[in-house]
Amino acid sequence: MMNQIFRLYWLRESGCDAGTRMRADELPAVIRDRVLELAAEDSGEFAVRLPFLDRKEWPRHEEILRTLPLEREDRVIRAVLAPLAAARDLAATLALTDPAWENTPTERDPAYFGVWQRVSLALQRWLRDRIAEEYFRDVTRFEDRGSAYEMIVYQASRLFYGKPRTEFTYDLRDYPECRKSVAESWKMTGNSLRMVLQQIEQRLYAADRPDIAHRYAAVWHQDIALAVQRKPKRYVDLLASESAVINAAIELGTQRSAASANRFARTVNLNLRKVHGMDMRGLGVGMLEEATRALSQEDAGSRQNFIGRGMPQNRNSAATWRPDFRIAA
Repeated sequence: MMNQIFRLYWLRESGCDAGTRMRADELPAVIRDRVLELAAEDSGEFAVRLPFLDRKEWPRHEEILRTLPLEREDRVIRAVLAPLAAARDLAATLALTDPAWENTPTERDPAYFGVWQRVSLALQRWLRDRIAEEYFRDVTRFEDRGSAYEMIVYQASRLFYGKPRTEFTYDLRDYPECRKSVAESWKMTGNSLRMVLQQIEQRLYAADRPDIAHRYAAVWHQDIALAVQRKPKRYVDLLASESAVINAAIELGTQRSAASANRFARTVNLNLRKVHGMDMRGLGVGMLEEATRALSQEDAGSRQNFIGRGMPQNRNSAATWRPDFRIAA
């Protein structure tokens, strides 16, 4: 056999292998043969990445690992996880091991509100752009103008800047009894809505769909906004789902526990599995990466980077980290 060394990365609620050096015969027996098959005859060092398991799962860990497919990319061998499982795995990894998350201020710390306000603003913008991007990936969705208008107004909606000390998202629990929060969300969004419509109109002409492109001209922004305001139920559902997953991410960062990682995954499952009729649970990983970027920013001037912008200049920037970005090859 070639000279092979493996470094095991495996977070459990009861312990953690953070790059534990192993020989082939020291790997967990339930995955050993598959790992060696993927490593083939290549010599050198490999990282082996296994998913997070909590205390309730540990008695069944062999059964769980046995059913998980493994894949190799370069010098990394890892479990192939479904989108929701990948979000839960990353949530636990960040909350329990990542310095940017571990060092967040407590609720009594003067910096608490500023830190999580920054995270909330980043996630609001990121989710609105990514949800709209996924929904309109198929241009035929613009043919249903009612649904399209709701998504467009949602994408252009006003960011919620928070209310000290613990409110970071729109509170829609009392809707429709009180419409104040909903009205705030579309207040002074004319410029943002026109910008979104200009991009859509250009895209539709480029896609050879002039038959519907003119329906999305920026000149119609007030009519589109009014159409959604008259029947706001599905628009409110979009904002409510956004608020739920952002609050779950903030809870993850303030509690930093296996239980909060599980709750984050459940919240993503409940709120993103059917967004305007689409399964968007795959966004769970991306929003955690975006939150990590926001947590890693310098405090100085960070709030000014958001205030006064209907839409930040980098609104279409893509995620630069991958779900396994913490694993060295």
